[in-house]
Amino acid sequence: MKARHILKRFGTLLLVVLLGISCMAMTAYSSGNIETGRQGSLSVYFGENGRGFSEATFSIYRVADISEDGTYTLTGDFAQYPVRMENLDSSGWRALAQTLDAYAARDEIASLMTRQTGPDGSFQITGLSTGLYLISGGQYIDEDIVYTPEPMLVSIPGLSADGTWVYDIVASCKFEREDTTDTPVSRKVQKVWKDDGNEEKRPEDITVQLLENGNVVDTVVLSPKNNWEYTWNNLDGSSKWQIAEDGVPDGYTVTMTQEGNIFVLTNTYPGKQPPTLPQTGMLWWPVPLLACSGLLLIVTGLVVRRRQRDGYEKKR
Repeated sequence: MKARHILKRFGTLLLVVLLGISCMAMTAYSSGNIETGRQGSLSVYFGENGRGFSEATFSIYRVADISEDGTYTLTGDFAQYPVRMENLDSSGWRALAQTLDAYAARDEIASLMTRQTGPDGSFQITGLSTGLYLISGGQYIDEDIVYTPEPMLVSIPGLSADGTWVYDIVASCKFEREDTTDTPVSRKVQKVWKDDGNEEKRPEDITVQLLENGNVVDTVVLSPKNNWEYTWNNLDGSSKWQIAEDGVPDGYTVTMTQEGNIFVLTNTYPGKQPPTLPQTGMLWWPVPLLACSGLLLIVTGLVVRRRQRDGYEKKR
């Protein structure tokens, strides 16, 4: 009995210690409010295997404001686009960047500024106000290889690994790589609907525009007749190809992602969204607070229960 009693007390003590460690660790994720009047900086690298691509041109757009609590609101010319910014994971942010980049190119939205990479493949910008920025790069051609940088969304400030807001951002640009500029390439678009239970709201067809270096060069109609997909062949391998949906159905949002030569165009009818872990621009402070509170309640319950049981055993 004595050994069991000691073991119980040791278990309680261990749980309390773990609780303290967990709470201290999670406190690091408490970011506090954003200083919306503060300025930040951005450094972007574009290269491969330690070799920077020089003289590559990038356009920078400010697409959204950010509030003190980390909420984004589309701003300026970008406010017109039917996209969703809530509960996005990393693939969601990537899709949003590609979607906004295609619309910005098609609609000839003026960039906030342009920058060119230096000999080391990087560029720097200082004095940026808080907000969400779209970074869109031009192609880099090295002999018979075309490097097309992926557009990316960068938040100022961003949330660091220790949960603090960082106003000086360093980013590395991902890219698509095609091995030749002389051989014609193909591009395929596939339509995906995410509207379970609301299929009757779908239109009979949609219109998709093909963009070459930002200019609309072809328009196709997707419908059940062609299985909501289409392929363009014999395209110039040295051009930057994108797509945009012309006239998104009422009530739907749109995203476009590119994987190799395939574009996936997704229309989502807003409904109950699955919960996700906090992403860039979402405050972490409720998470550790709730977690610590939950652990504390568990420990308290165990202690009270043990005392009641010990009292009962003494009476016996």
